[in-house]
Amino acid sequence: MNEDIIGNNESLPEGIREALKFPSGARYFRCALQVNPFDYLKVNRGENHGLNEEEYNDQIIRKCCELKINVIAVTDHNHVGRINPIREKARDTNITVFPGFEVASSEGVHLLCIFDINKEVSMLERYLGDLGIYTATPTTENSKESFHDVLYKVQKEWDGICIAAHITNNGGLLRMLQGEARINAWRDPNLLAVQIPGTIQDLEFPHREIVLNKNKDYRRERKIAVINASDIGKPSDLDSIQSSTYIKMSVPSVEGLRQAFLDPDSRIRLLTEDVPPEHTEIIALHWEGGFLDKQSIHFNSNLNVLIGGRGTGKSTIIESIRYILDLEPIGEEAKKNFSGIMKQVIKSGTKISLLIHSHYPSSKYYIIERIYPNPPAVKDIERNFLNLLPGDICKNLEIYGQHEIGELTRYPARLSRLLKRFVKEDPHLIEKKREILKKLEINRRKIIELQNGIEDISNRSERLPALEETHKRFKDAGLEERLKDQSYIVKEDQIIKIAFERLDQIKEVVDSLLEESHIDRAFVSDKLLE
Repeated sequence: MNEDIIGNNESLPEGIREALKFPSGARYFRCALQVNPFDYLKVNRGENHGLNEEEYNDQIIRKCCELKINVIAVTDHNHVGRINPIREKARDTNITVFPGFEVASSEGVHLLCIFDINKEVSMLERYLGDLGIYTATPTTENSKESFHDVLYKVQKEWDGICIAAHITNNGGLLRMLQGEARINAWRDPNLLAVQIPGTIQDLEFPHREIVLNKNKDYRRERKIAVINASDIGKPSDLDSIQSSTYIKMSVPSVEGLRQAFLDPDSRIRLLTEDVPPEHTEIIALHWEGGFLDKQSIHFNSNLNVLIGGRGTGKSTIIESIRYILDLEPIGEEAKKNFSGIMKQVIKSGTKISLLIHSHYPSSKYYIIERIYPNPPAVKDIERNFLNLLPGDICKNLEIYGQHEIGELTRYPARLSRLLKRFVKEDPHLIEKKREILKKLEINRRKIIELQNGIEDISNRSERLPALEETHKRFKDAGLEERLKDQSYIVKEDQIIKIAFERLDQIKEVVDSLLEESHIDRAFVSDKLLE
């Protein structure tokens, strides 16, 4: 079930249906940017796919629909005469067709040149003429213009966009150029995107280092965008994961491609890359009553921040979502701001409706409605009440206003909890932490013992001068000589005590021996001795 189908559901609140008619911002389009016309294989490879032009174009468009390829660029070698029939075939579909051509620079480097979807073929023929290509049929002839000049003309003068084609193969930038010429071509600021045959990791090490911007000689100020767009010579070629790339745009356009190439990390995803995990999506929001009466918003499924000038309604939107999801602000200032917006902007009796798409445990849409100041109600898309709370649908969802974020920075513990969500827990790390805490506790005890010992020594050291003075006075008074005999007596007393203790031990041993022995002592009796 997608948003287009949802939007046609008559059970939805009217305001939500209206919201779904608005654009929701950038999304990923699957793009095949090197589609060739039906005679490409025969002209360039001497092969025959057995289809005439009508059949070929029909099957190309059918295959695109089957694979959900939303955007194609027709880029034949030095030729634009077969673009319009493909345009016509795609007219009644949701497939966008970019016109263009593939051209080789004077150095032999191949470039895909793509233009606005409404660009006339006659204008493209003029562009080819300006590049020194005058034939009316597909050729492999090189342009008279250098690599740098082709980039400049196409992008700066003709408002198109260029992609360096198959850079590691024949005709590719990294294969055709060497040394300083290759470095200069790669670092040209007008070069925004390159096409490779597979994944970046599959590239040979030297090429991979260049593409990843790790080779210092080739290092660019802005990272290069990398796409897959292999030559399409027959409809089945589109099945290859190397034939297309996901590119995020608001609408398919040359400017959309340019923005994606300028920000490849967030706007370009190869088919071989992992798809981001699905998450709960806030789809649409609508107000009935209050200051924002009859206002609706269709959110982007990847929305995670609102940015705008002062007074544009950011806080009202944020607090409305927070309110309908029954979430509490964090911090005293945030609570005051939340309460003020509810009373002065939303006001009593205002109804807020929110459409949510949850993916777990299965894909399902929910409507949450709340009339200020009453509790929220959760419904399915048929408007049936469900015994659920907003938190049951939107688990782990957190909302922060701009003042709230500022307030959080003053409380390290709260800020740490916020940032902890972005740190992956290592199971072995937990045990390590426990061991470290144990060691810290042992160290803490030892430190306390040492500190107590140091304190005791310090106290005793403080008494030392007084004791030394007393000892000096005793010595001056002659007490040392007088006490010498006393010291001998004390020592003798200690020796006598020790001697008696040892004699007692011997006596105990002798008594024990006498008790245990059974020696006949008759032969030493007094009678026999007489």
